[in-house]
Amino acid sequence: MSLTVRTVHEPDELREFATVHATAFGYHWEDEKLDRLMVPFLRRVNCVAAFDGGEMIGVSVDQPFQMTVPGGRTVPMRGLTWAGVLPTHRRRGALRAMFDRQHADMREQGVPVSGLFAAATDIYHRFGYGPATLTVAEAEVDSNHGAFAAPFQDPGSIELLRDPSPVAVVREVLERSRLQIPGELDRDDADIAEMFTVAEHDEFRIAHRAPGGGYDGFASYRVKSEWTHEVLPQGQVQVQALLTAAPEAAAAIWRYLLDVELTTTVQVYNRPLDDPIRGLLAEWRYHHVKQIADGLWLSLLDASAALQARRYPADGELVLELDGAALLLEVRDGEGSCAPTGRRPEIALDAPALASTFLGGYRFTALREAMRLRELAPGACVRADSMFRAEREPWCSFEF
Repeated sequence: MSLTVRTVHEPDELREFATVHATAFGYHWEDEKLDRLMVPFLRRVNCVAAFDGGEMIGVSVDQPFQMTVPGGRTVPMRGLTWAGVLPTHRRRGALRAMFDRQHADMREQGVPVSGLFAAATDIYHRFGYGPATLTVAEAEVDSNHGAFAAPFQDPGSIELLRDPSPVAVVREVLERSRLQIPGELDRDDADIAEMFTVAEHDEFRIAHRAPGGGYDGFASYRVKSEWTHEVLPQGQVQVQALLTAAPEAAAAIWRYLLDVELTTTVQVYNRPLDDPIRGLLAEWRYHHVKQIADGLWLSLLDASAALQARRYPADGELVLELDGAALLLEVRDGEGSCAPTGRRPEIALDAPALASTFLGGYRFTALREAMRLRELAPGACVRADSMFRAEREPWCSFEF
């Protein structure tokens, strides 16, 4: 195989790019959707393709984000997606060649972190990626037992949105919320608008207006009507998106969803592990978590720069042996510095394991028990956990 990798820009090549991606994942694009949705999306991201001779046989996309890290800061991150290789050319180095090209470009641009959502959990460790967030992939609340544990009076108000594409509302809520959530990303208006371009026609949108003005909550949902014996309502509220920037907004939106007439359950997808609904409910056993899944995966392309970008809740020192090289992390007043050292390592780990701990979502002690790292000095993992923990469970609401 004569393998080459390069970026593609031209409309005809972008159509071929989208077709290769679809074939790699076992489906076909309709021409109308290809031209209306896919090619415009590909024009605004970086498209890297692998060629065997003149034939395009692999594709990968990356796009820029700002990702929130512990301490309410952000770090440049490029998100990889659409990575796929034709069935005729798999396991022949095309995916690695594309990732190597993209990672080299990111390092040259000074981007310390790359992220992706994994199609399978056994693929991306070899490229340096580790799972960094966990998500409640699916949960259900029995609204017949939806009473709150404490009385709640909404200080703001819920509004039913009529705008078919309320980009400005989502933008406002996201900007007010994202710095509170490690792992959360900014989004450009095109990404937000795409939420509504592909939405079903029967979708409803609501927003919560804060008492001081402006929006601090947003949700979109559908109602699936069901009846038992044609007389007993058993409808479902199916929540497509839920973003909040304040506890009052979260409580108000949940109260609204639980009180939708002629329904008995609220189904939600992609929620953080610390979703406040569990604490809000008086009978919290009726919050049924059906699946916990991995969310955002990260690769620390420049480990020292990444570790210095976040803040830490506890001061201290930690010597990490990262893929055979010793790094000293020193934290003073919450600020970290990281550099090579000749000191004896206390924890030995590889790049995926360090990426998993970066946002505080995976504990060093848990990775030690899973034999994903080695503790070389007694107590080092407990100390590392106290230094790396985040202010809340990391979560990414946007699957790119």
